[in-house]
Amino acid sequence: MQNPTLTDLLDTAVLAAQTTGRHALLNKERRTEVNEALAHDVKLALDVECQAILEDVILGKFPGHAILGEEGIVKNDPDGYEWIIDPIDGTVNFAHGFHYWCVSVAVRHHGKILAGCVYAPELDELYTAHMESGALKNGKPIQVTAISDVKRATVYSGLTKDIHTSEDLAFKYFHALALNTFKVRILGSAALDICNVACGNAEAYFEPGIFLWDVAAASLIAEKAGATTTIHLRPEEAHGVRVLCTNGKIHGALDAIISSCM
Repeated sequence: MQNPTLTDLLDTAVLAAQTTGRHALLNKERRTEVNEALAHDVKLALDVECQAILEDVILGKFPGHAILGEEGIVKNDPDGYEWIIDPIDGTVNFAHGFHYWCVSVAVRHHGKILAGCVYAPELDELYTAHMESGALKNGKPIQVTAISDVKRATVYSGLTKDIHTSEDLAFKYFHALALNTFKVRILGSAALDICNVACGNAEAYFEPGIFLWDVAAASLIAEKAGATTTIHLRPEEAHGVRVLCTNGKIHGALDAIISSCM
C-alpha cells in the first residue's frame, strides 16, 4: 500500500480533532459525568467517548494504523504509523467550565512525528503543522518571540498530579522558575501552553511530569514555528515525559535553571 502524504495525514488529524472537539463542546453540560475522581485530576465519561470518536475518524481513513491514546491503545500497524491522541487535554478545566482545553492529534512513523493538530473549540483556535510545512493558527503563519533574556520570559508550567510523591522537586522547579523569569503561569493544558509558545504569547513551557499524548502534536507545531523542544522520557511511568519548549533564544539558560534543581 502507498504511504499516505503529509497532507492526507494532517487533514485526517484536523478532521478528527474538530469532530471530537465539537462533540465535547455540544455535550459540555455533561462535564460532571465523572468516571474517576483523583486527588489532583479527574476522568470524565466524555474522555472515553471522545477518544472513541477520534479512533473512529482515524481508523475510518487509515484502518491499519495504530493508536496511542490517554484512554487506551490500539495496536495493529506493521507499517509503523501510530496516532498519538488526547481527546480532552485540560480535562479539569473542561470539567469546571473553563474554556482553556483542547483536542490534540499527532501521527508518527517509526518514532518521528509527521503531522499534528491542536484544536481548542471554545477559543476557536486551530493549530496545525506537518514536517514540510510551517506552523499555522487558523490558517495563518505563527512564530515564536525574539526575547533572548530569560529574565523577561513568560513561562507556562504545571505541577504534576503526583505532587504528593514528588513534592520537594515539583516546588523546587516552580520556585526556581518564579525567581529567574518574568512570570510563571499555570493554565492547565499542556498542548495549548506549547501552542502559545509557538504563536508568541509566551517564551517557554516546562513540565516535569506529563505524557506523550499531551505534547506530541504541539511540540511539532512549536518546532515548525521556530521553537526548540527537549523531551526526556520518564522511565518510571509508561509514556511519561519531561518537556522543555522555548523560543530557542532562552533554551540554554532555562535548561540550566531547571537542571540546577535536580
